[in-house]
Amino acid sequence: MKYFLLVLGLIIAAIGAILYTMSNFNLGILMTILLGGVFFLWGLFYEKTKTGILKIFRNVFVVSLCLELVFVGFLGCYGNVDNTDYTEDAVIVLGAGVRGDQITMPLWHRLTAAVSYHEKNPDAYIVVTGGQGAQETVTEAYAMEKYLIKRGVDPDKIIKEEQATSTEENMRFSKAILDEKLGNDYSVVVITNHFHIYRGVAIAQKEGFLDVTHMHGGLEWYNVIPNYLRETLAVLKMWIID
Repeated sequence: MKYFLLVLGLIIAAIGAILYTMSNFNLGILMTILLGGVFFLWGLFYEKTKTGILKIFRNVFVVSLCLELVFVGFLGCYGNVDNTDYTEDAVIVLGAGVRGDQITMPLWHRLTAAVSYHEKNPDAYIVVTGGQGAQETVTEAYAMEKYLIKRGVDPDKIIKEEQATSTEENMRFSKAILDEKLGNDYSVVVITNHFHIYRGVAIAQKEGFLDVTHMHGGLEWYNVIPNYLRETLAVLKMWIID
């Protein structure tokens, strides 16, 4: 068990470190590195964690880890079950990190899902939403529009929202645009990665969308830990503070 924990800690920390070089640094990457560090320290001091105060810390960590796994299971199950019927009036594709002017893999999955949806319902408007953040030379919406056009989406069906810096603003600003274009009676499908679906839909409803469905994009295995760790905190914040 000691060596298992040591190796597990090194692997998780290495995933975080590699992602730091591949994508924009965020809280999820930091939490991944820290999680790897905790497992490594647990293995390093394995015998000492059987008694005293270190045993208490170990037990708290184990309980927290079990709760996190349950939480991740809930978010994953919810996000992987789409309920779109391909008759919605508009699509909202939530932005994700852009490295320079190139889309990252999580965003690629969202856009791939949007293209798939467009092939079945080409009449729906597609709102690409996301401003420009650190390590980005263009807005996320601009990079998303560029990708969709390359994939054959009609430019007249794409609406750019380039000011949002959070999921709340994604929805708020997108709703203002769609209200002006479609009036008050329309339906939307939210497209994002499966880990983000639950919060995306909840915020859409909070911001006033009345008829909301959802469709998910995938995620690479090495992005699972950082994204779900970060999303757990975001959902807890939404429940407790927002």
